[in-house]
Amino acid sequence: MPERSMPHDASSWACPHGQDARRGCEACYEESTAPGPGLSFWEVVAWFTTDRPIPIRTLQDVHHHGRHFALDQPSAPLVYLLTGEAHARDGVQAVASVIGFLLQNRHVIADFTVTETRATHRSPATPAKPKTTRQTDTWLHERANP
Repeated sequence: MPERSMPHDASSWACPHGQDARRGCEACYEESTAPGPGLSFWEVVAWFTTDRPIPIRTLQDVHHHGRHFALDQPSAPLVYLLTGEAHARDGVQAVASVIGFLLQNRHVIADFTVTETRATHRSPATPAKPKTTRQTDTWLHERANP
């Protein structure tokens, strides 16, 4: 199924728990961990900014999360890219759940502002694009095995 357009008005961004999906929802994050009735599979991308840098160790550790999460920093300072998978009713809930991951990690990512999101619906018949190794993973592997 192709990418679906996201809502343009604020009221359409409310997740099932009444939270603005672009600010995340911890309840949606918790619900998205397992498939359930009425929930479909989504891949989500969210660009966000922070007031202070995210530690490199955190950027490296996020990809160990069991749901194919990745947190990368494009070339711009204090701009980050979060990607993840979620089971959700729709794209809004999928966005709320993946950004809810940031809320779960407030001890590292205290303040953030989401600037853009994208949610892509995937069916079991539509395999996700293959994951590629992140450049930081390659550097770490080279250091460990000189």
